[in-house]
Amino acid sequence: MGPSEDTKLNSGGDSREPVRAQNTPGDQTLVFRRKAHDSRALAKVHPGLVVIQGREIGREYRLRRSKLVLGRDEGAHLQIPDEGVSRRHALIEILWDRDRRVQRIFIRDLGSTNGTLVNGERVSSADLREGDKIRLGDTVLKFVLQDDLDARFHQEVHNRIAYDQLTGLLTKEFLYVAMETELKRCGKYGLPMAVLMMDLDRFKQVNDGYGHLMGSHVLSEVGGLIREGLRSTDVSARYGGEEFVAYLSEVDLAGGAQAAHRVRSAVEAHPFTRTDENGSSVTVRLTVSLGVSVFPTHGATLEALVAAADAALYRAKESGRNRVCVA
Repeated sequence: MGPSEDTKLNSGGDSREPVRAQNTPGDQTLVFRRKAHDSRALAKVHPGLVVIQGREIGREYRLRRSKLVLGRDEGAHLQIPDEGVSRRHALIEILWDRDRRVQRIFIRDLGSTNGTLVNGERVSSADLREGDKIRLGDTVLKFVLQDDLDARFHQEVHNRIAYDQLTGLLTKEFLYVAMETELKRCGKYGLPMAVLMMDLDRFKQVNDGYGHLMGSHVLSEVGGLIREGLRSTDVSARYGGEEFVAYLSEVDLAGGAQAAHRVRSAVEAHPFTRTDENGSSVTVRLTVSLGVSVFPTHGATLEALVAAADAALYRAKESGRNRVCVA
């Protein structure tokens, strides 16, 4: 039996031209002729590693060099923020097998403290195959061979995990990963680092008075104001609700306070205007309070610095809001 009428496709015409199936009245299926994917794009296969367990879950590393060192050290080609990973933990090498005319990818342990495991077995070296799982410390990476569509998919997954979708800032968890790494660098070279805690004043009144859509609009715009008020090298995140946090590398307490005042002034001066589906516009005004701490004066750990900045933020709230207090 040949194909039924509702699955037949005509041979010519536009690739999106519908073919209406002749079924019972009111039960018609539209079938579209679609252009095939560009097979040349899908044929471009890239070796890579995807973090499937660990603090950077969802991140994908492209293996672009013939030799790459994996480790915790800043000099590693693929730096893995995991205390169980040695500074120079393992080496991945990409070789061309002339006889088989294929790429071969090897991993070799570099004398690491906790060893390199492939599919649960400790190895000194191993030939990697697609789907192999590599454990370094508490981090597990999956070896993959991806076409361009796969690579874009993994990048989107990582972005959704790493970035708050409303504000465009990092999530708190990913900021902590970056901040811990930067704290070690600043400690090693004797550099200061400022930490800012920020909280919108009376934000609940916006949600209660104008609805959650307006509240979401305000949060989205505040994310942009924070990015604009800080340097491109500063790192900021949504801490939760209407709270935000940022760290400023190589910035002392005075510099941190200046940056905080820039953000405070920007929020105070900004009209938060939202237009609904009926064309009606509503504008609200809002302020923000900020607390500032600095490494190493107010602490040597992420937790201590955030707590000190949070205590300063509390004083800013208690003393009248819309102001900056330092630890």
